[in-house]
Amino acid sequence: MQKRAGILFIDKNSLRIFLKWENGKWTVPTFIHESSVISDSQTVIQSYGINDYKLIPIELYLSKDQGFAYGSYICMTEKEFGANSGETYAWASINDLPKNIHNGLKSTLQNKIIQTKIDTIVAMSNTYEQ
Repeated sequence: MQKRAGILFIDKNSLRIFLKWENGKWTVPTFIHESSVISDSQTVIQSYGINDYKLIPIELYLSKDQGFAYGSYICMTEKEFGANSGETYAWASINDLPKNIHNGLKSTLQNKIIQTKIDTIVAMSNTYEQ
C-alpha cells in the first residue's frame, strides 16, 4: 500500500495556511509515510525552520481498493515562513483559496467535519497560549 501524508501549516496570528505550487496545483507539503508520522514528517517540518511542533491528525483517507492511504495533519506555527529554495509558495486564508487547488486538498478543506476540527484546533491553540 502506498502511504502519504500532508501537513497543513496554519499561522497562529494570521490564521492563513501555507501552500506550495507543485505540478500545476497549489497543495500542502507532503511526505511518504513509512514508519511513524513523527519521524517521517520531521525532515519536511524542519526544512522550513520549525523545530518545536506538534502534529495533530485531522483526516485519514483510504481508497476503496485500500491501495492508497493519505493522512492529513495540522501543524500550528508561530509565524509565517518562507519556502525552501526553488519552491513557489503562498500564505492564504482557508476561506479565500487561490485557483488551481489540488483536488484532494480542496475536498479536505471543504469538508464540514474537517472545518470544525480545524476551527477547534485553532481555538484551542490560542486558548492554551493565553
